[in-house]
Amino acid sequence: MKKSLLSIIILLLLFAFISCGEQQGDEPPKPDPKPDPEPTTSYSISWYDENGTKLSTTTVDEGTVPSYNYNVTDTAEWDYTFDGWSASQNGDKLSSIPAANADASYYAKVSKVKQKYTLSFSTGEGASSVTSVTQEYGTSISAPETAPTREGFKFMAWFSDAEFKNEVVWPITLEKNVTVYAKWNEKVDIAKYLKALLEGYELSPYSYIPEALRPAYSANAISGDLTSLNYESGVNVSDIPSQGFGEQWNMIIENLTQTEIFLKALSVVETISTSAVTAFNNYLDTNPASTAQYNFKDGIYNVYINFDGKFMSFVVDYTDAIASFGQTTAQIAMKLNIETGEKTVRMQLGDANAIAYTLNENSCDIAVKYLGVRTAYFSATKADDGKVSGHIYEYLTIEGHEIGSAADFYIDDSYAVAVGNKASGTLGFTGTIAEVYNSKTGKLLGYEVEETLSSVTYNTYWFDLKFIEGINSIKTDAEGFYVNGSQELFEAMKVGGFSLKTASRRFDIEFRKQYFYTYNAASEKYEKVSINVPMMFIQEENYATFVADMLSTNGISAVVSVGNATLQKISSSYDELIPIFKQNKANMSSSVIISFIGEKINVSA
Repeated sequence: MKKSLLSIIILLLLFAFISCGEQQGDEPPKPDPKPDPEPTTSYSISWYDENGTKLSTTTVDEGTVPSYNYNVTDTAEWDYTFDGWSASQNGDKLSSIPAANADASYYAKVSKVKQKYTLSFSTGEGASSVTSVTQEYGTSISAPETAPTREGFKFMAWFSDAEFKNEVVWPITLEKNVTVYAKWNEKVDIAKYLKALLEGYELSPYSYIPEALRPAYSANAISGDLTSLNYESGVNVSDIPSQGFGEQWNMIIENLTQTEIFLKALSVVETISTSAVTAFNNYLDTNPASTAQYNFKDGIYNVYINFDGKFMSFVVDYTDAIASFGQTTAQIAMKLNIETGEKTVRMQLGDANAIAYTLNENSCDIAVKYLGVRTAYFSATKADDGKVSGHIYEYLTIEGHEIGSAADFYIDDSYAVAVGNKASGTLGFTGTIAEVYNSKTGKLLGYEVEETLSSVTYNTYWFDLKFIEGINSIKTDAEGFYVNGSQELFEAMKVGGFSLKTASRRFDIEFRKQYFYTYNAASEKYEKVSINVPMMFIQEENYATFVADMLSTNGISAVVSVGNATLQKISSSYDELIPIFKQNKANMSSSVIISFIGEKINVSA
């Protein structure tokens, strides 16, 4: 019994052991899941600059202290400092930003102060110094009251660059650090400048004009009997004078002649120049200042001399009888730029007459005001190759109305060309003329006219009859012209066809005004006379058919004999120079001339 019980117990234990071993390979039971965490609260934080412009928006969790790195940029005018943040625009600065517990906005707090800059003065080696100036942005600074000094040199001016290309215009508005540089001129004998001015003021505008194109050219003077040819009785073409000037060149000559009337008054300078130099030298001997100013009286002449380091000035005031002007109060003012060598002269004769001009080595500019009714301007330049170009502008005030005329001129070894709008002999003329001359002989070779009538523009060549081979004589009456002794009226051919020029003439003969010079032995002077000269005109578009047209209409074998080179010169001058003339004329006015002349010098200023 005991044995059986023990066996049963052992079996039970063995079974239990086996069951326990089988259960060890199974997964352990899973624990119960944990509950979900509570959701985190976040807030939107907006950041604004000092002007209320949004910079950024950031999101932070509740309880977190938000932050934003703001850098404010300085400007040339202001130095900015970031001071912190405010809860409202323009509000008080927060001592610190609180932890986030709601959406919030913060505004930058910025302070600023004006930037400061320094104006420095570089005077150069051996010169006295000038104290620099430090001021806020935008401060206006005037030139130093006292100029620097340097042994053996004269202070000229302050420049913004060390190369002395840009002179400082005072006052300077300080907007950055600036350095200005003193320019010096080595001291020289001041009296030499006065001597150079008084010996080099004379102007010869005719020096730009070939001798053959001047009024006193003896080879082109005509005899008096040629000034009154009777075309009603018939005239041989060979007897018609051909040494005249057209209206454009005559305008140039008239202006130069008028200018010379003024320039004669400058002879006063010769009268007093020697005594002026002597008196000025005596002054310098006892007053060796770097800036010389001296006044003295020589008979009726009050003389003022001044040298400021850059300009030598000489002014004479007097009252005397002056040729062509009578008893007149006059002033002659001359100035020499010692750096460029340019000379300027201004002369006032009474209240209504004045002339001013500038002289350089190869150019001159002259402006004239005469009797309050005429203003004129002449300029000329001679290039290194000897070619000359120039301009004339003239304005006349008649009964309150201003009438303007102008001319450009171009001269080389072969030709002289005058382009202008002068046509006193043509009523209602609205056009431009390009005259071509032989620059060696002064002979008018021909011209081309651009003329607008009733909105139609005509381009016509004009030639003296001496250049029309086949026409030997000419006669005229109330009906028109007769050529080569014919009793038949000379016939002009119409353009024909269908165009705005249909009824116009392809060619014809007309009288045109030219200006000639005769020599008066009694007065020993050349005198100008205007003569109406018969000329042939041909429309440019019909030039190629001129020979055939003349033969078919008048039975005359006629040829223009100026030569291809001259015809090409007339055409090219017309095409190229007239547009330039029009632009030049548009850029000029009587007010520009008056401004160039300027005002009488106030020597007491």
